[in-house]
Amino acid sequence: MAGATGALFMPSCAVIHPGNLVRGLARAVERRGGTIYEQTAVTSFSEAPAPVLKTVRGDVNAKSVVLAGEAYLTQLRPLHRQAIPVYSLIVLTEPISDTQWAEIGWQGNECVASARYTVDYLSRTVDGRILFGGRGAPYHLGSKIDDSFDQHGPTHAMLRKMVVSWFPMLKGVRFSHAWGGPLGVPRDWTPTISYDSARGIATARGYVGQGVATTNLSGRILADLITGVDSPITKLPIVGHTSPNWEPEPFRWIGVRYVQEALKRIDDRAERTGKAPTGRTLAERLAGH
Repeated sequence: MAGATGALFMPSCAVIHPGNLVRGLARAVERRGGTIYEQTAVTSFSEAPAPVLKTVRGDVNAKSVVLAGEAYLTQLRPLHRQAIPVYSLIVLTEPISDTQWAEIGWQGNECVASARYTVDYLSRTVDGRILFGGRGAPYHLGSKIDDSFDQHGPTHAMLRKMVVSWFPMLKGVRFSHAWGGPLGVPRDWTPTISYDSARGIATARGYVGQGVATTNLSGRILADLITGVDSPITKLPIVGHTSPNWEPEPFRWIGVRYVQEALKRIDDRAERTGKAPTGRTLAERLAGH
């Protein structure tokens, strides 16, 4: 990678195909007798006298309701300020030739990321492409979520530029896809997994972009909590944790957008000067808390 000055290698990582994961989970649920209802938006929920999910197609009553919609939970009024939706976007190159892969030296299927505050992550796909993702899309007033936000021209353009910046030998490479989606960020950047048996309400949320592994753990924790199993994982610090609410609007929008822009400037300055961030700026202190 052009400009790299050092690296850390961590072997305990893996790449998954998210579509295969979701479909595999769905098949596992259905094999066990579960029924999955799609295209049914949940608009709210209530607790008394029993937990109820209110949807656009009717109410769903159950002994226990699990609220695990991650960033989309911000669209439910009781949880509106418990997280904010932050968009992470991705670009995908067309397949790269074996000669180019050899020149890059990326021979395995390692995941790659930098130490930038604004976050970037990339992987080599099974069909020989580079998937490059990162933050940068702006937070929207009122924690609004919309399918149109999955596309943000300036951020996707930045990611395409970074691919060539990291790998100059790919100058002129073509890109086939660009997409994205929101992830849930709690005020203290700490996940919450909890179950209130009296209310019949369970929740798992706030993965801050680390959801693949954390949802697996959260599911096992909730299964034990709901069925009353006393296990070591039900005693983890994230169990029963409650994050403070984000500030009301427009202060939330002002603060989040300030931090987003300031961290980008800090990254740019570090890249330009070769000096690491101090960790003492207002934006860094706000992001750390």
